Amino acid sequence: MNINLLAVDDDNLGLFLLQETLKPENIAVTTCTNANDAVRLLKSQKFDIAIIDVLMPGIDGFSLRQLIREFDKTLPIIYLTAMVDTLDSNLLEKIAEDKWTYYMKKPFVRADLLKHIRNAVEARNVEAQTQKYYNDLEKGLTLAAEVQKLLLPDWVRIEDNLMLSSLYEPQRKVSGDIFDLIKLNDQKYFLFIADIAGHGIQAALSMSAIQSVNRMLVAQNGAGLRTHSILNRLNEVFCTELGNDNYMTCAVAILDFKINRMEYYSAGHPSLLIYDPDTGKIHDFETDDAGGIPMGWDKDYVYGEDGVIYYDFKPDSIFFALTDGIFEIRNPNDEMLGMDKLVELLENILPQEKSVLAPYRIRAAIDQMGYSKPEDDICLLMLRQGRIQDQYEPFDIIRCIPPVFADVIATSMDCEAMVTKYAAGFEKGIETEFLLNEFLNNIIIHGLDNRQQARPAIFIRIRAEKERIVIQIMDKGKKWEYHPDARSAEEYFQEVNEKLAGSGRGMAIIRSIATEITRNHYGGLNETVFVISLK
Repeated sequence: MNINLLAVDDDNLGLFLLQETLKPENIAVTTCTNANDAVRLLKSQKFDIAIIDVLMPGIDGFSLRQLIREFDKTLPIIYLTAMVDTLDSNLLEKIAEDKWTYYMKKPFVRADLLKHIRNAVEARNVEAQTQKYYNDLEKGLTLAAEVQKLLLPDWVRIEDNLMLSSLYEPQRKVSGDIFDLIKLNDQKYFLFIADIAGHGIQAALSMSAIQSVNRMLVAQNGAGLRTHSILNRLNEVFCTELGNDNYMTCAVAILDFKINRMEYYSAGHPSLLIYDPDTGKIHDFETDDAGGIPMGWDKDYVYGEDGVIYYDFKPDSIFFALTDGIFEIRNPNDEMLGMDKLVELLENILPQEKSVLAPYRIRAAIDQMGYSKPEDDICLLMLRQGRIQDQYEPFDIIRCIPPVFADVIATSMDCEAMVTKYAAGFEKGIETEFLLNEFLNNIIIHGLDNRQQARPAIFIRIRAEKERIVIQIMDKGKKWEYHPDARSAEEYFQEVNEKLAGSGRGMAIIRSIATEITRNHYGGLNETVFVISLK
């Protein structure tokens, strides 16, 4: 291979010998006698390796290496010096502290010098190729993660009188966790959550296959679907089609909101949790003698009707489905959060927070408690009935839109009309429209990097309180903080605009509309609250 080499030495004889020795070996040698010239050459030309003397007047070899590392972290450097026989531990440490530094004794042995040069250059080339491979793999995983998100319901879903909010946190970009909510008829829904053993690509591919098969089976059975029958079909597919000695835990529920009854079956999966707002307590099914083994353990296993659990729930019950990653998070003392502590946390958070924000408040609280070392993919779903439709006395409307400019315009105009007619008149309606347009467009352009694959939805709630309109917006864009201080809000947002013109939300202008701004970030979800005064 052809090698470009820079030799740095204040001894002209040494430089001459290097040139003549290496010339027949397809090694082009450029020489200089001081560190300043060496830096200039290295910045202006491409070199594969440098040979440097340690003792030089002015800037020595170690200081030169420090200068080189400011702009080239991996250039191989061979110290060719007469000091080898007298190297003390301090000099050896200096040489060894850099991964890409080697040394040889003067006068050099030709064969040894050639071996050192070629080995050092080859090592750097291998490292560069390996890094390129991992970079390409990382790009592939990023794309796979975006595609995988397309197979899952969005983080918030509002349909009929139901609201689904989900926290989905892969440990390695792609995940083996699966969930779905499928409508069977006007009042009946199928809830599905599963966890395929393992992480990464294999688990993600299995997840994609199971998700597709599951939807096909639900479509074939419709409202006549039974929990145990779909588990038997999924187990057959998992054992015969996927193989690989893998397995999957799974929980399925058919929720009939007409009669408020649930049919539930667990195949070795963590229990569904049901919160009762009247008692403030969580009900689980861990002690029930029902359910079956994980899928993939036995292709001949039959999930029988005797494993079904029937449960009559209250209209205001809140359902939580999860994978074990959420309660297997550990703290710095290697202590696991555990299901009991998770239930206790839920019972303390839910009296205050029952909105779509709840799973993210829970995740943030777990992190705040010091449990910040996840060992598995994390999935937490919240499903509840409630008032989803617009109401006008008191004024309270909810919208959930994709991050698309056309939807922003339509939603902003719709909200303007609603505020104008039912809440605060034309002027405040126009202000609401302008604020929504400005902020939502900035979320799409800057917060989401104009991302077009996963399209995480934006949640909007507008309500009228005493002498004010409150606008709550939740998005999954970039995290940023608003910290009011002695400066005026106008000055603060002007500064934000200037600092983040290329990547942040330029929204100083809306401060002339909003009298209060609150910004919070919970486990990957941004919450922004604007207040428009009616005075």
